[in-house]
Amino acid sequence: MKTFSYEYDVAVIGGGPAGLAAAVTAARMGRKVALFEKNGFLGGAMAIGLSPLGFLAQDGKQCIAGFGEEFIERLKQRGDSLGHRVCPKHNSVTCINAEGVKILALEMCLEAGVDVILHCEALEVKKTGNKITNLIMYGKCNQIDVSAKIYIDCTGDGDVAYLAGCSYEMGQEGTNMLQPPTVMFTLEGVENEKLFDYVEKHPEELRYNRPGIFEDERYSPDYFREDSNHVFVGLQSTFRDLKAKGELPVDRESFIYISSTNPGEVYVNSVRILNADATDIRDLSRAEIEGTLQIPKLIKLLKERIPGFENCHLSSIAANLGVRETRRFEGISRVVAEDCAQGSVTDDTICLSGYKIDIHSGKDDGLFFKAVEKPFGIPYGALVSAEVDNLLFAGRCISCDAIALGSLRVIPTCLAMGQAAGVGAALSVEEEILPKAVQTDKIREILLTQKAILSMED
Repeated sequence: MKTFSYEYDVAVIGGGPAGLAAAVTAARMGRKVALFEKNGFLGGAMAIGLSPLGFLAQDGKQCIAGFGEEFIERLKQRGDSLGHRVCPKHNSVTCINAEGVKILALEMCLEAGVDVILHCEALEVKKTGNKITNLIMYGKCNQIDVSAKIYIDCTGDGDVAYLAGCSYEMGQEGTNMLQPPTVMFTLEGVENEKLFDYVEKHPEELRYNRPGIFEDERYSPDYFREDSNHVFVGLQSTFRDLKAKGELPVDRESFIYISSTNPGEVYVNSVRILNADATDIRDLSRAEIEGTLQIPKLIKLLKERIPGFENCHLSSIAANLGVRETRRFEGISRVVAEDCAQGSVTDDTICLSGYKIDIHSGKDDGLFFKAVEKPFGIPYGALVSAEVDNLLFAGRCISCDAIALGSLRVIPTCLAMGQAAGVGAALSVEEEILPKAVQTDKIREILLTQKAILSMED
């Protein structure tokens, strides 16, 4: 086996939205940074076609900017994003081109001087007391011994924190049920106008028939026709009928597609795998297999029953599973449901979350979808491990409860959390102190110079 040893100021593990933002931000502040990623590309959920939801709050005002806004603006300049658009259902949508995301993510890392190492995952954490001394990464029969002053876990599942022995929670309170993952796929040859004409004649295809789900009458065929920058959630009536007959190939109440920047191309987020734990390799394999095999059945349904999909064809299947929920780790602060309900923004807030509470049932086709009236703050302490002195986390593995996760797990918030973690790590190295000792006022001051939004008054 080949072995390598490297030393860095900051090691970021996981190259999704949070990890990308953390690595570039810390490197721009003069730190020596490495970014480790299990895939052969960067971008995470953005790179499989998911639209960043929630750059704008419920009232249409922007609540997340900073690095995330810069990334989207650079995508727009090359035609790989349609920008932000107010959405009656999701607050806002920001449709992107998945392949363009992969290219720009690499370019921005290299511009900042980040050492990008792909195709590797965390294997072992070595500690002395409460401090990580070395992280062992593994990939392709190569072992990489990483020594860093600060480690930032952006793996989503919290792989580094888990290997370091940190305390964590999983699942919904009282049940431990995890939100179901999905296998994203891309269709081409979709004739959107035919679909819009169909749902205009059948308005029941855009409505749920039970309480507990936020709905808005403005979410209509006219909204879709106005701009290709949209996420379509519909066909509820068709799905209900097929489920009653035992003919529905997916455990969902609705069909979801996300517009691409290419005409006739959509990213489909409609596969659902129940009772799946993506931290268990057998369950992860089952989810990938079951999810992939649901795809041809769903395409057959669309081609046979839904106008606009008669001539569509499958062009790609995402390289990895889209995971909504796994581990959440203990930080020195915690984001909870009450923060979402009250729109709590404290003095140690390092970013906002304004997206709706969006919780998919892990046991059936159900969905809880509720508006967040005012953006709430995520405190710096939610990114700081309470148990390992030189460990930060950003993304959906931060310190929060299951309800808060339903809002903050989306791409824009992960980008903002990653940027804040990058600033915190860079200051920790510069001042030769632990992340928990970094003054939050300094982090906030720097974030504001980086055009982040820390309150709606900003």
